[in-house]
Amino acid sequence: MDLIKKAKHAYITISVVMVILGLVLVIWPEMSLSVLCYLIGAMLMIGGIVKLIGYFSKDLYRLAFQFDFAFGILSILLGLVFIIHPEHIISILPIVMGIFVLVDGVLKIQTALDAKTFGLTTWWMIILLAVATCICGLLLIFKPFESAVAMMILLGITLLIDGIQNLWVGIYTVKVSERNVIDVDYKEL
Repeated sequence: MDLIKKAKHAYITISVVMVILGLVLVIWPEMSLSVLCYLIGAMLMIGGIVKLIGYFSKDLYRLAFQFDFAFGILSILLGLVFIIHPEHIISILPIVMGIFVLVDGVLKIQTALDAKTFGLTTWWMIILLAVATCICGLLLIFKPFESAVAMMILLGITLLIDGIQNLWVGIYTVKVSERNVIDVDYKEL
């Protein structure tokens, strides 16, 4: 039970960091791209570790962390690339992040549909945020803006929406079972 609580808190914390980084990019879109690569790389690596921990936890519904083994490994590797080779990532940053959040959004659509099957009443908010994340991811991939400042603002909005989506999923779908041990009396025959 402790592992799932820690995973949930870490998942929520990394989601808040995404929201803050998104706000920073919206407010200060001229931020140094190499600093941004280091920040996103660190966030991806920490988020990947959290995803792996969450995957191996005992989440009652197994919704928030259901795809997180592969996605966690991918996040860690992508984060390493961002940190080790920021000079190569800078030119394709919007496309890479667009693909990443598009995949995350598509997986969250499935999470929303699974949440509906479980009878969770908040499934519609998950799907709404997931669709918004997918749209932002597509916009980052196809780069409708020529201005670097506009692209950074769009990246900020994308991180903001994806962070809110992850917060919602983490808060409303990760359930900790209070009864991990069943205490029964038995009689040998």
